[in-house]
Amino acid sequence: MQLPRWFAAFALILLASCGSMSHKNDPILIDSGNSKRLIGKQWELKTLTVDGNRVIMHPDGRMTLMFNPDGQATGYAAINQFSARYVFSRDGKLIWAEPGPISTRKAGPPELMEKEQAYLSGIPKTSRAILAGPALQLQSEDGNTVLTFAEMGS
Repeated sequence: MQLPRWFAAFALILLASCGSMSHKNDPILIDSGNSKRLIGKQWELKTLTVDGNRVIMHPDGRMTLMFNPDGQATGYAAINQFSARYVFSRDGKLIWAEPGPISTRKAGPPELMEKEQAYLSGIPKTSRAILAGPALQLQSEDGNTVLTFAEMGS
């Protein structure tokens, strides 16, 4: 039995549309074409691994990140505010401009200063951003540095 042509065409269209559907929480590699998904949202750091060493978060050490549309990332690093220049390439590379994050120079408790230093040293080691629903992960190419954030207010 041969199927009518309209049925075959409908089936192809249906399959194509189902294949292109993405679920809200499916991981997405951020690139220059979809970076607007990050811009203007406040992200709070939840886990931090730098050069393969897991950093235990401090309950008083709130650390944040926001990607601004002008290519400036800003945030709070436990004690100090910081900013860093960034760009996303078309192939999904996250590129941080030298010299990396620049921060204010307030002093604080040594345990928070230690966490802040780990955070600020980890940011420029990342080279890709992956968004999955209200979670954002920045990773180094080798996977030894991973910063995981949750969208604030979600």
